[in-house]
Amino acid sequence: MQKKKKGPTPRQQEELCLVCGDRASGYHYNALTCEGCKGFFRRSITKNAVYQCKYGNNCEIDMYMRRKCQECRLKKCLSVGMRPECVVPEYQCAVKRKEKKAQKVGDKDKPNSTTMNGSPGSISGMGTDQIKIEPSEVDCLPMNSGSTDSLTGIQNGLSVVNPEQAGLIQRLVYFQGRYENPSPEDLERITHRPTEGEDLSDVRFRHMAEITILTVQLIVEFAKNLSGFDTLLREDQIALLKACSSEVMMLRMARKYDAATDSILFADNQPYTRDSYSLAGMGDTIEDLLRFCRHMYNMKVNNAEYALVTAIVIFSERPQLLEGWKVEKIQEVYLEALKAYVDSRRKHRSGTVFAKLLSVLTELRTLGNQNSEICFSLKLKNKKLPPFLAEIWDVIP
Repeated sequence: MQKKKKGPTPRQQEELCLVCGDRASGYHYNALTCEGCKGFFRRSITKNAVYQCKYGNNCEIDMYMRRKCQECRLKKCLSVGMRPECVVPEYQCAVKRKEKKAQKVGDKDKPNSTTMNGSPGSISGMGTDQIKIEPSEVDCLPMNSGSTDSLTGIQNGLSVVNPEQAGLIQRLVYFQGRYENPSPEDLERITHRPTEGEDLSDVRFRHMAEITILTVQLIVEFAKNLSGFDTLLREDQIALLKACSSEVMMLRMARKYDAATDSILFADNQPYTRDSYSLAGMGDTIEDLLRFCRHMYNMKVNNAEYALVTAIVIFSERPQLLEGWKVEKIQEVYLEALKAYVDSRRKHRSGTVFAKLLSVLTELRTLGNQNSEICFSLKLKNKKLPPFLAEIWDVIP
């Protein structure tokens, strides 16, 4: 019998969580749900939780209200078919966690790989120390070069948010600017000349891959400086970084989108168009990304909103998390800050804009999945992904 050739599976129509409308990750406890609702249902059942609605016992559960009303969220879980009897008892979960932790300890001594130019080759090898900043540093908020934002515009949005949220937003914007671009030294190490046997397409692809490595490393540094990140288990920090990096990269591209030329300014400050992607042999990957960039541009998303959405993406529920509840609690802080900021900046349109910004999370999951498919298809085109990207995006060699 002839073996079927392996290849990327065709992308299915986007499936949404029956409880809240977020992107579904599969069938959990007998219903199609996202990771967040799966974890919420499991915790509610294992703890025999009793909730009380503060809004009239008839809340419409969406990606925002799911965090505001636990009683109506649990009712919705049950109404869409989630079954309490399918939940594994807590003591069995504890045994599994203990076994998994023991296995991780056994793997600790394994050496990390390295990538080009001596960059760290393993995401798990990167430090997670929290960098502290002084209030005087936060006052000097650097804007990205491609943005039309002004400091006044961002401060106007902070006018009615509470002091804690204002400080959180200022910190986010500060680190977003700090980890915006690679250093000149890093950029100088990127080679533009072809090596033996390389054609122009290979050179372009390698150049884009090297720029992407620098971008992902900046994303990692930004994430490590987010308030709350250092409180997570190391395993969960690594899981979040691996899962969010491609989605955050799409957000960074949208921030650097140039509507006049319909191009994206990469980390080396060079514009990349459809032609640039085609020359690198990746012309079929650009249309959805450009459409997303145009959508964000038309929404007039500013630096503070980008920074908040980025933090929300980083602290999203992921399948591999050991303490998903803790990640959800941290994300809630950033969600509340985003809502307060949008209410302040967007005034009468705040409800519509906030809903659109939440829908961006689902779009990013789709783009992230497309990135995984693209990485897989590169193997079929004999284009090798650098080890750092292969590891962080779980591309099996």
